[in-house]
Amino acid sequence: MADEDVAWYQRMLDAQEDQFDAPWCWTVVQPLTMPVTVAEVARRLGGDPASIEQVAGWAYDETDALHLQQVGPAVVMCQTGGWEGVRDEALRWLSDGASVHSSWWSPANGRSFVCYAAFGRILTRLEHLDDDQPAGERPTALDEDRASLRDDLDYPSQLAFVERRTGIRLDPAWLDQPHATVVISTPIPDDPQPPGTFPRTDPDLAALFLLADESTQRDALRWVLDSVAEEHDLRGEPAVRAVLEALPRDWPAGEDLSAQLSALRFQLTQEVNASPGGSPERWRLYYRMRAVEAFGATVPNSRGGWYSPDTLWYAQQALQSQQRWPSIRAQLWQRVRPPRRSDPPPVVTAGR
Repeated sequence: MADEDVAWYQRMLDAQEDQFDAPWCWTVVQPLTMPVTVAEVARRLGGDPASIEQVAGWAYDETDALHLQQVGPAVVMCQTGGWEGVRDEALRWLSDGASVHSSWWSPANGRSFVCYAAFGRILTRLEHLDDDQPAGERPTALDEDRASLRDDLDYPSQLAFVERRTGIRLDPAWLDQPHATVVISTPIPDDPQPPGTFPRTDPDLAALFLLADESTQRDALRWVLDSVAEEHDLRGEPAVRAVLEALPRDWPAGEDLSAQLSALRFQLTQEVNASPGGSPERWRLYYRMRAVEAFGATVPNSRGGWYSPDTLWYAQQALQSQQRWPSIRAQLWQRVRPPRRSDPPPVVTAGR
């Protein structure tokens, strides 16, 4: 049945290909202890219910625009470009007296999130359906329902998963007809968040890494990237060798190096997209693409964008294929933690 659902969504996306070029966020809000309406969902997310309009088409250039529809007692919401439905802050408000399932997908880089919240609490957050380190208060709450879909990382499987959990299907007819649209004028403020991705998924290791001196940081990244290169047979790539050779002395830099890694990542992304869904070859290419992204995150790009801890996030993804990350993480933790002192610190007594 799951395969039939995934195939149904694949056909729908293929028929509406131009509408799914941008990142999509699909959210289903179902009432538990209080009614849920289009106006109420708009209000909870910082929109003015009085400004809701019936609009045909999609606001691709307005990432703050929400497209809403009442489906029986539930409300479905779609956002193009934005990701309001998978923000923790928004999920808490949306799930007050309600159950919320939400999926976000970016076709440009294959990034995704699947979230489940209820009664104002984030119960489960997945990076993708095969996520082995889910977050949330009940990280395993979705395990049974996602078990048969874990081998497919594409968006149709996520839409099929949300339907399985909610019983509500994304209706292709709704994509072509006028629907309630509201622009968020006063969005819910973000919780304090660290920059980048890795500190959000592993704040302990990220904190130790950032407290370490620069030489320790570079040595740690050189060590983990050497494992990544070995795992995915990347030592023959000139840009990979350049990063590994530079890190013991300095941060790798240069527009040429950044461009080479970007081109290699683009090539692998195309190979992933062209490979059969769920096949061993697709997984091999996917993890290899993440490996290249780990090297790319270590090199400043032409716009100066760079955040070295995110190298660890991509390395974690790249090393999941052989379940090596727990061991690697334990060794990284030892490498970046402050050195222990052999003698205990002196005792300071008040008044002396």
